[in-house]
Amino acid sequence: MLGGNMTLEAILPVLMFLLLLVLIFLKMPVFVALFLTAIIFGSLLWGIEQALSTAFNGLWSVMNNWGLVAMPLFVFTASLLEASGIVDDMYKTFYMWLGRLRGSLYIITMALGAVIGAMTGVVAAGVSTLTLIIYPQMLKFQYPKRLSMGITMFAGTLPQLIPPSLNMVVYGMTIGVSVAKMFAGGIGLGIVMTILGIVYSLIWCQLHKDLIPIVDVQIKLKEKVSALVGIVPPVVIILGILGSLFAGIATPTEASGVGALLVLLYSIITRRLTWKGLMKALRDALIVTTMYCWIASGGLTFGAVFSACGGRQLFSSVLLSLPYPQYTVIAVSVALLFILGMFLDTITIIIVFGSILAPIIHGLGYDPVWWGVVFCTALIASYLTPPVAPAIYYFKSLRPEEPMDELIRAVIPFTLLVAITVIIGIIFPETVMFFIRLFYKG
Repeated sequence: MLGGNMTLEAILPVLMFLLLLVLIFLKMPVFVALFLTAIIFGSLLWGIEQALSTAFNGLWSVMNNWGLVAMPLFVFTASLLEASGIVDDMYKTFYMWLGRLRGSLYIITMALGAVIGAMTGVVAAGVSTLTLIIYPQMLKFQYPKRLSMGITMFAGTLPQLIPPSLNMVVYGMTIGVSVAKMFAGGIGLGIVMTILGIVYSLIWCQLHKDLIPIVDVQIKLKEKVSALVGIVPPVVIILGILGSLFAGIATPTEASGVGALLVLLYSIITRRLTWKGLMKALRDALIVTTMYCWIASGGLTFGAVFSACGGRQLFSSVLLSLPYPQYTVIAVSVALLFILGMFLDTITIIIVFGSILAPIIHGLGYDPVWWGVVFCTALIASYLTPPVAPAIYYFKSLRPEEPMDELIRAVIPFTLLVAITVIIGIIFPETVMFFIRLFYKG
């Protein structure tokens, strides 16, 4: 067993974190890297038997977290949306009403990203659906390709901020913060991010009028009114999920079940769901949930050993030693989240670093729910910043002809919009707290 002197306590956590990064850079699956790093350092601390026991406890904790049942249900809902045609119907409705505005497709993209977010909470569904439905229309009407790619990927990340958000589910269950209240807080910053995306694109369009055509759409008012039928299903689904949640009728897990049931019934009634589509939805839910469980288990194991090595104490002492900790700790924590997001997936960041930062931030007197929403908002950047950047890879998988370097350039301004959203949430905490107080007055 190793000694507990100060030098060792300072070195072990650093070595543990460095080994994790090295293994990930060597293309080792994240959950394997987490488990292997934890078992190696756990063995040095306690011996192999205790290290393996800690790994088993990590697995057991995830298996017994019933709140995480929401995850497969939200993924199932997202997959069913592709087969149901709901998003395609919404696009046609929005296009009929907004088609004659300059840059209308950009406005529609942001609006659809927000609506998809309110139905699924899954970034893969957001980016994939927008890439398949709207991006080809942008090319058809000769919209600038780089801005079109960027806004498609950016709008596709809104499902991880606008409730229901899988990241918020994971954060709430890991840290012990109300998921329902985080959902409410996410509405405010979700609206802010949506508006920022629309304003940025409209300003760009006004500055480059020669590059953005106005589509001459001649549609009678009667046809426009009839097209409003296309937004009825998503409204019903959103009210079913968020309405039942904020009304106190359902828990987040139960609300996810309501959403899955509504989309399933709609797909069956409209005869758009095939047996193949149903099997794909079930398979997607199984794959994503299994992946999460392994990463979460590895993250919990890593976190337990990291704490035993003195990592949490070291982290806390370094942050709290900063001048004016009330402000600098928040700034450094957010900057750290942006940097970590380039190399680690959001689940690992939440489980390992969320549990380290939360007690520090709470100890400084900040509201736990407010910080949870700010934390999850900062994680949006991780979907856009390489080398991890899942949003870029989702887009690339559907449009393999687009060069990777162009995709990276396309998301740069939108990554800055994420940073601006986070700053707004910090400077004006009421953007988060308003909806929490609205739905949870007690």
